[in-house]
Order: sequence, then structure tokens, then C-alpha cells
Amino acid sequence: MSKEKQTTLKSFCSTCSRLTNHKVLKEEERKYHEEDTGWWDETSYQIIQCMGCDTISYRTLYNDVSYQQHKDEDTTVQELYPKRGAHSRMIKSYRNLPIEIKKVYQETIDAYNNNLTLLCSVGVRAILEGICIDKAITEGSYTNSNGKHVKSKNLDGRIYGLAIKGHLTSDNAEALHELRFLGNAAVHELATPSLDELSLAIDIIELVIDNIYELKDKAQKLMANRVNKKL
Repeated sequence: MSKEKQTTLKSFCSTCSRLTNHKVLKEEERKYHEEDTGWWDETSYQIIQCMGCDTISYRTLYNDVSYQQHKDEDTTVQELYPKRGAHSRMIKSYRNLPIEIKKVYQETIDAYNNNLTLLCSVGVRAILEGICIDKAITEGSYTNSNGKHVKSKNLDGRIYGLAIKGHLTSDNAEALHELRFLGNAAVHELATPSLDELSLAIDIIELVIDNIYELKDKAQKLMANRVNKKL
């Protein structure tokens, strides 16, 4: 039977990005005991709410009571969902991002937060591929290191194609090549990037999403507000 419980606890809040006080809104407890072996454990399933921003999430507490009896410290194991911690990233809400790309973006952030670094790096590249498809960029041209003018339908060419069509600046295009290298290494060499590298890659791809899909909409809202103030 579920029960109301107002116990206050410290837990990491993904919205506040720090440890905050939470209260338990609902809790179910399960206790297991084996008389023959003396085994005894407890599991609590909790719906918790941040007392700062009101974000609601889920927490499981597992305690091997028979083991803890012989220990001075608390051996309770905590699991939070959505998984989060000091280095977790929030999934941003994009109003104008195509649904197919949005799904890949959300799964990429989930992979990052769960330390699935290989999948995360592949996801970053997939977002980039998806943007090219959405903007109908099939090729692009550039000058290679030998000074030769090259036209390419591969991702390297399409990144330049985004800049040629005005979706990116040339500096942004150069930054995106680093994401391409990261994705290539993951796909073709199974090279695992660090979380720091992936965090930087996600920073870049989120800026690109903002510039291509969100900036114009935000500017139009600012203009509408300015016009309305004059009326």
C-alpha cells in the first residue's frame, strides 16, 4: 500500500544542477528475509520532488541490512532516474527541431549521462547527418591542404555545403569537422572518446541546433514584443 511521506533528503537535482533538499511524495517498501541464512534486505521505491524547483523524479534505495549490521558506515545503494549527477547534461527543449533529429539528440544525451561514450559519439555524428538531410545538403566544395578545389558528397563536403547555403559560418563549419572526426573514430575504429571530449562535442552541436533551428524564431519573438510595446 502506497503512503504519504514527507521525509526530507539530499539528492542531486538535474534542473538545479546541484544537491538540493527533496521530499518523498510516495514510497513503496519491500523487505526480504531468509530465516535459514539470516539474509535480510530492504528496497524502497520513491517518487521524490526537489524542494527548490519542484522537479519530480524517481529514486530506489537498496540496503543489505544483514551486511550493514557489521559495518559502521551507511551501505545503502541509491539509484536515480533519470540518471544524473554532477556531470550530467540536461536534455534541452527545442521547439523547431525536426522530430527525427530530436529523438537522436535525446538518445545521445541519454547515452552521455549513462557513460555510453561510443554510442554518444555516434549519436553526435548522426545529428549532424540528420541536419544535412533536413536542409537538403547533398554535397559541398572546399579547398584541400594541397590547394586543390574538391567537391564531395561525403559528410566533409556536406558540412561545407551547410556553410555555402548560409546555414553556418565558415568557422562553425570548421568546428563541425571535429565532430566528424570524433564520429569517424567511433564508427570505424571503435575509438572511445572521453566524457570531456563528448561534452565539448555536445556543446558544439547544441550551438549549431540553436543557430539553425531556434535563433530565427527567438528573434521574431523579440521583434513582436518590441512592436507590441509601441502600440
